[in-house]
Amino acid sequence: MPPSRLAAEPTSGTRNTQVRILVLASIAFAASAPGQSFLISVFVDEFLAGTGLSRTAFSILYAAGTIVSAVTMTILGRIIDRRGLRTAWAAVGVALAIACLMASFASGAIMAFVALALLRTSGQGAFPLVGTLLVAGAFERTRGRAMAVASLSLTTASVALPPLVALLIVSTDWRTAYRLLAVVVLLIVVPLAMLVPRRPAKRHHQQGDQHEVADYPSPIHPTRWRWLAIPSAPARRLLGVLVAPPLIGTAVTFHATSILAERGVSYLQAGGAVGLLGASAAVGVVITGAVLDRLRTPVALALLSGAILVGTLVLLVPAEPAAYVAFAALGLGIGASNVVNGTVWARTFGTSRLGQIQGMAMSATITAAALAPLVPAIALSLTGSYELGLATLAVVAAVALLLSFRSGVRE
Repeated sequence: MPPSRLAAEPTSGTRNTQVRILVLASIAFAASAPGQSFLISVFVDEFLAGTGLSRTAFSILYAAGTIVSAVTMTILGRIIDRRGLRTAWAAVGVALAIACLMASFASGAIMAFVALALLRTSGQGAFPLVGTLLVAGAFERTRGRAMAVASLSLTTASVALPPLVALLIVSTDWRTAYRLLAVVVLLIVVPLAMLVPRRPAKRHHQQGDQHEVADYPSPIHPTRWRWLAIPSAPARRLLGVLVAPPLIGTAVTFHATSILAERGVSYLQAGGAVGLLGASAAVGVVITGAVLDRLRTPVALALLSGAILVGTLVLLVPAEPAAYVAFAALGLGIGASNVVNGTVWARTFGTSRLGQIQGMAMSATITAAALAPLVPAIALSLTGSYELGLATLAVVAAVALLLSFRSGVRE
């Protein structure tokens, strides 16, 4: 395996270098916005009217495009390990610009699917992966704090960009808005690739990065299908813990108004509960960034899983106040998971093949989020209530909590 090209500087690089990397990572997270659900949702109604697609057809294409994104992340991670992050940044940026341009010309199901798949792959998946690997390669002792700062840019984008893009659509039209997004990505985001480190400096293995050699087996087992990443037992347990928050969070928020209506919560109040989840997720990012570097990994995993379990169990209580408590707890867990997922893989297995490992992790979490809405939906169709679905999600959270204690990670 060729040496990793995650960063041009060692972990103990100069402060100026780390600031530059942190700014680039923040831009990478924010640049993913055109492929994220919060910005695509602004285009949906106009997109349906312009392409003639039904809402159901669009939903199917959207889910299929998300699965394409999940599959691609494993492949992209391996490519990054070989070709480096500068090449990845440029390629992903160009792909995102092309995706926006294709969306602006979409006129039927085939072109809509290609545009959505490319939007989800380059936006939702690839740019966050690039941002995560930038942070992992440049930071070690303060990796959790840096990851929190970088990922907050995505939270900021989710608040600021939807109203701005909506105003742009009203002022022009949705096709023009997508074309302008393509121009912004191509002229502003893509050239920043020149600031991304090209080659790695020789890394000095410190305690946090020695596990891959000293304490842990390789996280990837040999397999006759070499393109397929088969995780080792420690990696499987970590995946089991880290896929639970996006699975449960997506399942609950996707059906939030309907789930809360069963508890006597009105539509407007449900909107407030979802808003509370978003606000508490931001708080979760900040808190986790502040404390993660001081916590042993099993403790961090247990606290994360505990918050998700508490939120899911409280949501089973058929009372309006419990709904707000549940969404606040779930938000904390979801926010924490974004930071933990971007940190523990490098902490546990080192950075020599982190692109492959982090790509595998992102693929798993994207797949979990894509399939998550099916759990409450199936429960509702079978029983006429969400109770069975919520109980199933609670079992998933409990299993994740158990795995956090049995992860095999000691640091």
